[in-house]
Amino acid sequence: MKTGSFWIGGKHAVLSAIKNPKRKINKLIITQENQKDFDPKSLNKKIIIEIKDKKEIDKIFISENIVHQGVAAEIENIPVIELKEYLKNINNSKNTIVVLDDITDQRNIGSIIRSCSAFNIDAVILLEKNYNPKNKMMYKSASGAMELVNIIPVSNITNALEVLKKNNYWVYGLDGHAKENIEDQKWSNQNAFVFGSEGEGLRRLVKENCDHLIKIQINKEIESLNVSNAVSVTLGIFRLLEKKN
Repeated sequence: MKTGSFWIGGKHAVLSAIKNPKRKINKLIITQENQKDFDPKSLNKKIIIEIKDKKEIDKIFISENIVHQGVAAEIENIPVIELKEYLKNINNSKNTIVVLDDITDQRNIGSIIRSCSAFNIDAVILLEKNYNPKNKMMYKSASGAMELVNIIPVSNITNALEVLKKNNYWVYGLDGHAKENIEDQKWSNQNAFVFGSEGEGLRRLVKENCDHLIKIQINKEIESLNVSNAVSVTLGIFRLLEKKN
């Protein structure tokens, strides 16, 4: 395996990587049963394809126990996007960003990125110390969405929020104890939603740098939602209200 490359597994993740013009694919390994879905003539790239049995592919993912569906690809990293560089191309057009404040679980991050793709979110900002672009579980949980959403790692979330606000974003922090409900908000062209970890929620300085703290109304007997579920619900409500506005 080449230095800087890594393996991902699963049909959706691999097909999405192949379709991404920015993504270099070094090698594709599939079982015989998957040949029809990965016909070289239908792929948009010249890729080395090897046919192997499932047990051989199992060995690639032995430490993660990933359900690979008989498909694995060795891929290269895409260069990281800097926040200020990303914002240069936005101007005043509609743009929505999700910010993850110290969320560390790679499965959750992958699921959140998948939800962001489903609701046409433009970018995800997260702490670079919590982001491992080679994590197989994150790719599997994202189910192909890693190729569809801009991922922007930063060293400091509070500083990132300040940059967003200077660039005309309204920043909304999700907090179960907030006084404002998401349904009561008026949206601007550029919005950022900040989600904290399940155990701690939003950190103090992050809260203080939000324009509004808002909550989702849920059953009072339930303390909170899993963060990936909270992201999905928030973005679904946001898109629905955006249409009404």
